[in-house]
Amino acid sequence: MSIKNDLARLTIKAGLRLSFKLPSLLPLPVAVLRSGMEQSAQLFKVREDVQVESVTIGGIRAERLSPQQKTDKVILHLHGGAFFTGSAKTHRALGAEFAARAQAVVYMLEYRLAPEYPYPAALDDGLAAYRALLALGYDPHNIVLGGDSAGCAHILSLSVLLRDQGLALPAGLFMISPYVDMTLSAASITTLKTRDPMLTAYALRRGSLGYHRSIKTHDPRVSPLFADLRGLPSLLIQVGSEEILLDDALRLTELARAAGVDVDCQIFDGMWHNFQMFNAFFPVADQATNQIALFVKQHTGG
Repeated sequence: MSIKNDLARLTIKAGLRLSFKLPSLLPLPVAVLRSGMEQSAQLFKVREDVQVESVTIGGIRAERLSPQQKTDKVILHLHGGAFFTGSAKTHRALGAEFAARAQAVVYMLEYRLAPEYPYPAALDDGLAAYRALLALGYDPHNIVLGGDSAGCAHILSLSVLLRDQGLALPAGLFMISPYVDMTLSAASITTLKTRDPMLTAYALRRGSLGYHRSIKTHDPRVSPLFADLRGLPSLLIQVGSEEILLDDALRLTELARAAGVDVDCQIFDGMWHNFQMFNAFFPVADQATNQIALFVKQHTGG
């Protein structure tokens, strides 16, 4: 990595500590945190070769991000935000990158957020959207589920639900910095808490509490790390080496492989939570985003 990239990385990490990590340690109102995340999203430019439309899919609001070339490939993405923040807007730029690079239509779902809507609201919304894609004629072999942070818990739970209900499974799942264990018991939660420039256990716990409520944190319904993972589609996991959720990714990889799932876990040295959003700033983030696009193409026959 060049000196220029090193300086840019240090500058952005310092900015994240000030604008993201510090506020997340404070008991600020949910509305304030959501607004702050929406404002921060303006840092990321949406590429011009992708069409952005507000749509409804299965009765759930979403943004449809379409590449210029017509395609029968689709990504259903459930955004992150610790279960209580985030939106299609905050993830619009990243979704546009997926659309253009993977040559797939991306549905960025506006699923219902906690604490107003606890479990299973987000799961129900994901299921409704997936069923709607099938009803629209999309071949499940051409559908990939995407998620980042808490969105990874939602798509993993959705895949388990689809399997248990005997519904057609998607072609694959990709996960960015998965938050799939609400117990927050992994070692990296503690060992990397000072190195992580973004996340705090306090913020993760606050968000997850609004979702699981009276359900125990180790219950696989809300912590799909502990679910039966047998028979699930191929899985791509990307995680930064400096985020407190590192062990969530490593443990999920281990458990999924033990269950017979094909897993590719990619660890990016010196990177942080959802660093792929910074694909316009760092070659490594650009390369990671390309790896996601490659995964989509390979598993949908593109």
